[in-house]
Amino acid sequence: MATTRLTKSGNAALKLRNPQAKDAGRDWRMFALEIFFLCFGAVIVVRLLYIQVWQREKYQKLAKVQHLSTIPLPAQRGLIYDRQQNVLAVNEACVSVGVDLRQVKSRAAYAEKLAPLLGETTAAVREKMSGDRNFVWLRRRVDPDQAQKIRELKLSGVRLEKDARRRYPHDESAAHVLGYTDVDNHGIAGIEMACDSLLRGVNGRRVIQRDAIGNVLPEVSIPEVPPVNGKALILTIDYIIQTVAQEELRRAMAQFDASSGIVIITDPRNGEILAMACEPSFNPNLPALYSTGIMRNRAITDLYEPGSTFKLVTFSGIFQEKKRTPDDIIFCENGAFPIAGETVRDHEPHGNLPVRDVLAFSSNIGTVKLARILGKEKFFQYARDYGFGMSTGLELEGEVNGVLKNPAEWSGFSLAAMAYGYEVAITPLQMVMAYGALANGGLLLKPKILAGWVEPTGESKRFTQPEVVRRVISKPVANLMANLLEGVIDHGTAKTAAIPGMRIAGKTGTAHKSLVSGRGYARNDYLASFVGFLPANEPRYLIFVMLENPRTTYWGGFVAAPTFKKIAERIITTTSGKEHNSEAEKITDMITTDTQTVVVPDVTGRSAAISAAILKKLGLDVEREGQGDFVMDQNPAPGSRVAPSATITLNLFEVEKSPATAAKKIPNLVGLSVRDALQKLSWLKVEAMVNGSGRVVRQYPGAGTAITPGMRCEIECQATIPAVKPAVVH
Repeated sequence: MATTRLTKSGNAALKLRNPQAKDAGRDWRMFALEIFFLCFGAVIVVRLLYIQVWQREKYQKLAKVQHLSTIPLPAQRGLIYDRQQNVLAVNEACVSVGVDLRQVKSRAAYAEKLAPLLGETTAAVREKMSGDRNFVWLRRRVDPDQAQKIRELKLSGVRLEKDARRRYPHDESAAHVLGYTDVDNHGIAGIEMACDSLLRGVNGRRVIQRDAIGNVLPEVSIPEVPPVNGKALILTIDYIIQTVAQEELRRAMAQFDASSGIVIITDPRNGEILAMACEPSFNPNLPALYSTGIMRNRAITDLYEPGSTFKLVTFSGIFQEKKRTPDDIIFCENGAFPIAGETVRDHEPHGNLPVRDVLAFSSNIGTVKLARILGKEKFFQYARDYGFGMSTGLELEGEVNGVLKNPAEWSGFSLAAMAYGYEVAITPLQMVMAYGALANGGLLLKPKILAGWVEPTGESKRFTQPEVVRRVISKPVANLMANLLEGVIDHGTAKTAAIPGMRIAGKTGTAHKSLVSGRGYARNDYLASFVGFLPANEPRYLIFVMLENPRTTYWGGFVAAPTFKKIAERIITTTSGKEHNSEAEKITDMITTDTQTVVVPDVTGRSAAISAAILKKLGLDVEREGQGDFVMDQNPAPGSRVAPSATITLNLFEVEKSPATAAKKIPNLVGLSVRDALQKLSWLKVEAMVNGSGRVVRQYPGAGTAITPGMRCEIECQATIPAVKPAVVH
């Protein structure tokens, strides 16, 4: 016990004697704690530097995603006009429905409520709302009444944005030229696709900020970018002529029980396309209802063997090379001519014929003999110079080159077959431009479908100069060919195309259709065609007509030629024999030589800005009534004589309005020209059924009848074709 007490007391004494040991332990612990906090602080600093410096952009983007939303401001797609500035494509106001998924608590509940109003299944709406995106579009471009029903649900996060969708007020008219757009207003076909970059414009944007509970706050640090609207385009198409072409083509298909058809009308002086109709057609407002085959522009995408219309190559080459004259005699073998193991036949036997009648009576044998005189190298040269086997360069997408084999690839029978339109494959537009070279004095022109554009000020700018590809034949030879082609109508295969008092030049074509396999020809399937221009001595219109698989009769002279005649008669009466090429020409023609009065021009259907410019140029004052960008009516009426300072009142309308808001009753059409009647009905979206040509003498339903959706108005017209004294042919 004594020893134990001694030891304890000794230890205590030792501690008392060494107080530094206790302080050293405490200092070590404090030092370790300081080191720990120093390292922890350093880690925090390094982490902050990493986040705020090296990862700055990443977290800025995350913050923007959480708090900032970008609202697109879509650009208005440019309008499309015809050459007279009738509207062919417009933008219709609508609403697009989207949802900010950050504000949606139950996506399933939203889908169940919205699906019936969007016309979709609940599963489809849920699928659109799946994923980790902050914002999705549920349905683009719905009707305003649909949008109102969705708005009444008052669902948090559902956004209704003003939008516009493309509308074609004339439905199927010129559908293959215009094309159509997709749900995002991007051009898919036709001029909508070819000129999409011009029409589309550039979208703008607006950025908004949301706080933690979803309230919208202004974001002034990011300025709004306004949209740049697309350019409005002017086409060379004449809506009235296009309507005539489409109606007469449909009538001919019904009359001759044809499966399809094509009509192209151009001005051969400048290569401008006035009409391009393919039947069956489609409604570009509802493209999903049609097959791609129907929506294809077969005037430039499909190839065919032309038959006798291709004989222009042989005859113009023979005359240009001075191998024969029109009065030289060709023996036509009485209807059958063996060559290279094949037999060339005529549709009716002929003996000796002058070259001019070989063309007039469309003798295959006589043409083959002339082609052999010309020679295969020269024949190929002229066929190529006319543009066969290569694209015409039209502004539309999808044009094909055609097939014109090099002479090295020909068989012993190829020259004979090609002389009367077989073993070559061309497009209807290539044939039109080739005959255009005959009509304009020997120049192959590049076809034009785009006439110009409209500036934001409303001033129209136009391309005026035709583009010459090459000279094919001399002017004297072209005039000679035109003269000989008149014989085809006067006493040849196309007497059914004749119009009393009007000089017409043209050529018929009848060809077997090749089999789908490309080997051989269908026995009972034909292509009947006719291409002609008028007046023959001073051509203004060139008209191509082709009907596929006519069943009642298949000869071009009995199918296509009479269709040409009906189209030509209606064009003559609707245009009164006059065609203007520029706004300046129109204004000049409107000015009377009487210095005391001014003849009031017709500006109905035009844009308000252009109408005002025309009237002011004549010294007239302008007063506008109503809202809109286009003229519905004017007072005084067109053709009135007024004092130079008189006021012209323009009644305006909006093209986007529905027919119910634009007008509710059928107007009185009796006494109007076909052009004016069709314009008035087209504004009201009433389909016109035209019988005859000239001025309206009867209509059904009558004036004052209430307009209902899908209504048709039948108008009966009468006119006398103006007689033109034929020029003397020497």
